Amino acid sequence: MKENINNLTALLIVVSVSVLSYHYINKEKVETTEETTEQIIEEVETVEIEIEEVTPVSQVVISGKITWPINREARFFTRDTSITTYVDWIGRFSLTFPLDSAGYLTFHHGRETTAMYCNPDDTVYITIDSKQFDETITYKGSDESNYLAWKYLHQENTDRPDVYNSTTEELNEQLENLINPMIAKLEDGTKFYNSETTQFNAIRNHYLKRHEQIQALPKVGEAAIDFTYPDKDGNMVSLSDFKGSCVYVDVWATWCGPCKFEIPYLKQLESEAYHGENIVFLSVSVDTDRKAWLKMIDEKELGGVQLFANGWSADIMKNYAINGIPRFMLFNAEGNVVSLDAPRPSHEVIFSTLNDCLGF
Repeated sequence: MKENINNLTALLIVVSVSVLSYHYINKEKVETTEETTEQIIEEVETVEIEIEEVTPVSQVVISGKITWPINREARFFTRDTSITTYVDWIGRFSLTFPLDSAGYLTFHHGRETTAMYCNPDDTVYITIDSKQFDETITYKGSDESNYLAWKYLHQENTDRPDVYNSTTEELNEQLENLINPMIAKLEDGTKFYNSETTQFNAIRNHYLKRHEQIQALPKVGEAAIDFTYPDKDGNMVSLSDFKGSCVYVDVWATWCGPCKFEIPYLKQLESEAYHGENIVFLSVSVDTDRKAWLKMIDEKELGGVQLFANGWSADIMKNYAINGIPRFMLFNAEGNVVSLDAPRPSHEVIFSTLNDCLGF
């Protein structure tokens, strides 16, 4: 009995100590929480909240309808980005994107492209028939884009200035026929007007400079400007080495699509149509990658004489004012100029041109 009383007393003591400990701890927690809360409130009151002013972003909305859509994509390219939108099964599309300043865009659908011009906050609706892309495209809400569509057709239907066969006076007249109608349709005093007229001045200066370069070239019947470059075996070969034969020169590069298009026709001229005749087929590559050049010679089984000019800055480019490839030139057996802009191998007129050089 006495033992049970002692056990009960011990239990009461333990319970009493636990209750007192809980009360003390809980009180300490409450005091700490209250103290912490007061400190946080004081810190919040001292914080200065800075709100940055948000500048609204201008948006351009472009939608439209394509008759006879080629695929399910309409792509738009700005100066630094591209946006692709989905074209539904009946040819409708729509997209919105930010634009902070006026500028040119390019609209792509299938293999066709056309130029646009948009201002911030423009809403433009495009209609187009893919079977007559350039002739049918219209832009509701963008006078500038309609102008660009008209300008493209005007340039297509106007004879290009002839820098090879025109006098300076004739060239200026041709430039006026090309440029003046385009200026007349513009509204003066706008950013678009300034941009377009800047381009027109650049076009005019390009043709006049090009004409000046062409005029300095040797004329038909005058002596060719010689050049010398290594062949695939490292031997130095010159144009003048082939005096006594007609020489048909092809200036090209392995990365040039139109150049590669001409290869089968050039091979046919060299190996079939004029095989054994007194004519040399001389190809001058302006590649900078010699390995790629050698590889294509082997893969395409290129015949004739193959020379490596090592880049666009080669003398042949400067001396013959070549600013685009492929360029074909023809020289007669006396080493004189027949044509510095000869027909390409794929053109039917090439046969009569080469026959005349050979005296057939």
